[in-house]
Amino acid sequence: MKRRYAVLLALTFLFSVYPIAFAASPVRYRYTLTYSFENRGTESIELYEEDVAIPFFMDTEWQTVEIEESDTPLGDTLTDEDGNSWAVMDIPPTLGPGAMVSFTVTYGIESSDKPRPEISISAAGGFDAIPHELVNTYTDSTETFMSDDPRVSLLAHEMADGDSTVLGAVVDMIDWLSVNTEYCNFEVPRYPNDTAADGLGDCDDQSILLVSMCRSLGIPAYLQVGIVIHPSIVDSDTSWEGHLTDSRDGVGWHAWAMIYVPPWGWLPVDLTLVQGDGGLEVITGAPEYESHILSCFDVDRQAYIGDSLDTRRRIIGSSLYVEIADEAERIESNVLGGELYLVIGLGIAVTAAIVLMFVSERRS
Repeated sequence: MKRRYAVLLALTFLFSVYPIAFAASPVRYRYTLTYSFENRGTESIELYEEDVAIPFFMDTEWQTVEIEESDTPLGDTLTDEDGNSWAVMDIPPTLGPGAMVSFTVTYGIESSDKPRPEISISAAGGFDAIPHELVNTYTDSTETFMSDDPRVSLLAHEMADGDSTVLGAVVDMIDWLSVNTEYCNFEVPRYPNDTAADGLGDCDDQSILLVSMCRSLGIPAYLQVGIVIHPSIVDSDTSWEGHLTDSRDGVGWHAWAMIYVPPWGWLPVDLTLVQGDGGLEVITGAPEYESHILSCFDVDRQAYIGDSLDTRRRIIGSSLYVEIADEAERIESNVLGGELYLVIGLGIAVTAAIVLMFVSERRS
């Protein structure tokens, strides 16, 4: 009996260590961003600050992003209307005829999976459970989130008619969007009333429409922009009438909605990377909980669409040509990676089992 008790105790210890051994250690990535500017005209061109600004990614409990290398000094730091920080590269602001300039910045990333909340209609809270300070901050109609546009507002109220919970209203709006919008990539973000009218839009277009609909109902929401790191992402395209060339190797930029849903708080809602059977599965299956998606900046009050349109018009009307190259790769785990933790954990468990059995045998 003593031997059986020792074995049982050893197995209990083994399974208590087993989850620790398998606990996900942070994943490390390297992200490299390169900008190249060429003046193909006969007159000098002034580069704007936003042309040569790079983002400081968010640092959160689940991700740490630092600039590891830069072939060009970082200049002033800018903070936009939504509190996002940007570094202006220290390069000459004037580009002479036929001149070229470029810079490359490398980020070091450490990221972990986030815990997924248990979300259900039965546990959902009502509209009165939303904190007033969030309603006051994240439900305004702005240049980008046109929540007071008649088409957007009417659509939201029609979809959410009869819903007593915030989750139910959001699910109904997602269901409508999944049926009535089709993925289509545009050169700049679109206004939500245009997306609602023709049912066409990419990740940020569809998310902007959903955020605008939420705000028209008094549901706090904003847009979050970041990167998706995956080796299958390899492509290149030219837009802005040939003035802009983007190439991607292992990484792509992406956008999703952040919506406040009581009692769970802020939830990511991804309308284009998730194939869910209904709006609830779209919410619960959001890939933003996974370590390979990094949050970069938020869009709340800034003129996200208007500024993009202005930049496109300015560059198309000039002799400036821009090339942007994004590259990312996963860095192999170091000696303290998850595999070693697994070996150590199992080794401790097995050793403990042997010792306990030996002690039990001696006592017997």
